Amino acid sequence: MLTQEQIKQVKEQLFKQLEAWPEEQRESAREQIEAMSDEELEQFLIKNKMIRAKEDSESQESSNSRASEENQKEAAAQCTFCLLSSGKIPVYKVAENKQAIAILEINPVSKGHVLILPKNHIKATKMPSSALSLAKKISKKLETKLDPKPKKIDLATTELFQHGIINIIPVYNNENLGSERKKAPENELKELQEKLALKSKENSEKENSEKVEKIKIKKPKLEKKLLNLPKRIP
Repeated sequence: MLTQEQIKQVKEQLFKQLEAWPEEQRESAREQIEAMSDEELEQFLIKNKMIRAKEDSESQESSNSRASEENQKEAAAQCTFCLLSSGKIPVYKVAENKQAIAILEINPVSKGHVLILPKNHIKATKMPSSALSLAKKISKKLETKLDPKPKKIDLATTELFQHGIINIIPVYNNENLGSERKKAPENELKELQEKLALKSKENSEKENSEKVEKIKIKKPKLEKKLLNLPKRIP
């Protein structure tokens, strides 16, 4: 159903179109338009294909939505970064959470170049907050473990194949996203993976529990030992 404002605008447009008509026909058509009820005017517009019927409009929107979902699924199936984040392509993973994964760039611009990839196929403008949170944690780890001089870590958000990416780049000598890239040796990537890996909360709690168990000292049962001592003979 058209709103009163829409009906007013439609009538004004129709009246403008009537200005090119002969005067007698113009006045007659104007009177007919003025005499129409809101429902009659809407049906007139639909019949003359000036607007879509509500059902047609909803059907078209639903069809567009389905097509968009199918296109998104197809794009995700062909996206290299979706394959990387899902583990279908081997990666040097250093951390992850529910919505994002952090991996080492195998063709870095500097040592320790890390990529934060959303697990869902989304654009950079829709980057989840948990991906940004993961990027901050990795940045702090890079500062501590690699100690770039001066202490600087650059974060650059990019997008390839409509998949958002956060680049975390340790700066040693003015490196940036546009700097020359070189393939990192496998042994270096493995070393960095071990050095930068962020432990999950569950694993950390398990390790702490195991450490506590190891350092526990069993108290000697003195009472039992005293009871077993030989009686003193005067």
